[in-house]
Amino acid sequence: MTTHHTVDSLTILITSCLEPDIAEHVLTALRPLNGQLITTRLLDKLPGGRIEWRMRREMGRTYLRNRAYIQTKGDALDAVDLTLAKSEGSVPLDVAWMEAENERYYAGRRERNAMRACAIGNRPMLVQLALVMNEIVDLNNKLVVAKTLFVTIVEDGGPHHGPLFADRYELERACGLRQ
Repeated sequence: MTTHHTVDSLTILITSCLEPDIAEHVLTALRPLNGQLITTRLLDKLPGGRIEWRMRREMGRTYLRNRAYIQTKGDALDAVDLTLAKSEGSVPLDVAWMEAENERYYAGRRERNAMRACAIGNRPMLVQLALVMNEIVDLNNKLVVAKTLFVTIVEDGGPHHGPLFADRYELERACGLRQ
């Protein structure tokens, strides 16, 4: 068995998945503004200001999106899209409601990062996972070789194919290559 994964490589992988606390900094900046009307002026109070943040009012809601979200359409670890209010108008900011409404950035992120920290601290589990992942890598490599050999035998490489070609789909189903 080859060693592709180790405790160190898995620790690095899991650590790279830790979600940044950008939304927490926004929450900290917005707490003193609780109860004030939601206007574009609150962008100036956020980390990075108007350069980093945009406010969008659409579909009966007001959103706060960072540059990473806008540039990647949400497909980045540091992308943030917060719902500020269930209104497109200038309504008072309710920080507690905003935190509850955006659970994936607050309580959910805290929970996921705590689980990651627990995993990183559990060396026996990472050793076991590394062994299993290495076994999967080896099996996938063997499967690639076996599929190539299967195709060579069944298709026989010629322009008219071999005697097994007509039944290739049934043969693939019989060995699990096709469902």
